[in-house]
Amino acid sequence: MKQKAELKDRLQYALDLREKKPVDLANNLKIPKSSISHYLAGTREIKDSRRLGAIASYLDVSEAWFMGFDVPMTRQTEKNNDTIAD
Repeated sequence: MKQKAELKDRLQYALDLREKKPVDLANNLKIPKSSISHYLAGTREIKDSRRLGAIASYLDVSEAWFMGFDVPMTRQTEKNNDTIAD
């Protein structure tokens, strides 16, 4: 059975990929630096779904991927379906 990826690993990977630093998250999203440090150390999980969504959006990754699920990393954008059914 495949082990679920940890949030700390995915957070670090996304930061590296987007060439961002933990302080960028803290400053741009107004999250305490200590919280970011805890997330990266794996000593705390992100329990607030709004915070998780904000970080995932800022790093342009899927929330499900960010939480460790085996899904594509890229965010799925909703497309407006303008088709009218008969």
